Amino acid sequence: MGIVRKQSIIGSIWVYAGAALGFITSAILLPRYFTQEQIGLLSLLVTYGVLFAQFASAGFLHTINRLFPYFRDDSKRHNGFLFFALLVVSIASIILIGIFYIVYPLIISNSSEQNNLFSHYAYLIIPLFIAIVYFNILDFYNKALFNATRGIFLKEIVLRICILLCIALYIFEYITFHAFVYSYIVSYIFILIYIIIAIFFDKQLHLQPDFSLLTKPMRKEIRNVSLYGLLISAAGFIILNIDRIMIEKLVIENPLAQVGIYATCTYFSTMIILPSRPLLKIASTLVAEAWKRGDMEQISKLYTKSTITQSIIGLLVFAGIIVNIENIFYIIPQNYKTGMWVILWIGLFYVSDMVSGLNNTILGASPKYKSLSVFTGILIVAIILLNFIFIPLYGITGAALASCIAKIAYNISTFFYLKSSYKLQPYSYKHIQILIIATISTLITYYLPHHSNILVNIIIKSSIVTILYCTGIYILRVSDDVQELIDSFLVKIKKR
Repeated sequence: MGIVRKQSIIGSIWVYAGAALGFITSAILLPRYFTQEQIGLLSLLVTYGVLFAQFASAGFLHTINRLFPYFRDDSKRHNGFLFFALLVVSIASIILIGIFYIVYPLIISNSSEQNNLFSHYAYLIIPLFIAIVYFNILDFYNKALFNATRGIFLKEIVLRICILLCIALYIFEYITFHAFVYSYIVSYIFILIYIIIAIFFDKQLHLQPDFSLLTKPMRKEIRNVSLYGLLISAAGFIILNIDRIMIEKLVIENPLAQVGIYATCTYFSTMIILPSRPLLKIASTLVAEAWKRGDMEQISKLYTKSTITQSIIGLLVFAGIIVNIENIFYIIPQNYKTGMWVILWIGLFYVSDMVSGLNNTILGASPKYKSLSVFTGILIVAIILLNFIFIPLYGITGAALASCIAKIAYNISTFFYLKSSYKLQPYSYKHIQILIIATISTLITYYLPHHSNILVNIIIKSSIVTILYCTGIYILRVSDDVQELIDSFLVKIKKR
């Protein structure tokens, strides 16, 4: 447990440090020194790269998590597991390269004079997805060897620093944009090489074939787990990224620029969900253990606490975004202001997830875990259909609205399913109190006079909404955990 706690803390530090680097890159430098079309190009390349990587992984990321313990034996080089995993991924990658060339005309089908930048660089999807899929496999293998922080460090810190260096070289005109795009792809290849070397020096890069444990029952289990893993991982990608692809296909005027605006604006909304990552990592282990014991009382407590805690955090961050919504468009150029409603709708998308607490975690670990794939499938269909309806009507705002409506409907559906299946009902008057406090704090702060200095205005508005919100939460004693945290903070201030 000490290892898990230590790595969770270190991993959280890397995530937040990476978020700070990401803010510098995505919110400050890219919008100021790159055109919207160039940002749209980078976003689409990564989106397609991750999409192809999801299918090229053949569901083996899930397989490593579930089945590697059966192969684990350092003296026997883990019974050839890594070789088998890389063999499957290599075969899948070759197939995906063939599929890429078949669907390539469709990928660039919306290319025009306004959009030909993407068609010029679309072939880079191949090296990008190959770098991503092999990195992901080795990262999950690394996690299975109880080193979860290395991959987080490489993705959140090293990759972002590499991209930051590439941006600096472009800004100071040491390289052209053409060279920048190549160096951007090389950054992904660099972290792949890094993790290969690191695993080699750990003496865990076992590439000798060994099929002794691949009995018929084991092969069947691998096939079933991998198929389920492929569906879930692909679904997760589609839910979060299909909107960018559909914007590029359905928007008629300047589609690549619209993708660039959408990608930049959604970055601010992701700040809402960021605090939940370390919480979910810890809670997922506790939920799994509770299901193993059949301890429904513990699951109910975790579910209730998670909805309260995450509602408090999510609504506070969302309130901070709302009161600073005008300030955001002084951080990024004013010509991104068409994405204002994108920030708000995607913000609600993530607030919905925060308010829902551990619904996905509980359902995914339950005996009825397969129902999660059904709900996820319905969510994907809903997002795609709504995008077809709303993007032609409202452009990038329509894409954000489609995702928001579908996600809220999904979370409501999973709530009722858990309630009917396991009698789990985490909501009470406390959640209404949190919503009322958030609404009042936001309205008061939003309509306060603006300071002429943007930085001072952000600090003042953020401070006021936080003080009003936290005071309300504290006075009404909404959460025992938050109460304890604020009490300990007040005690430290008194001692000083």
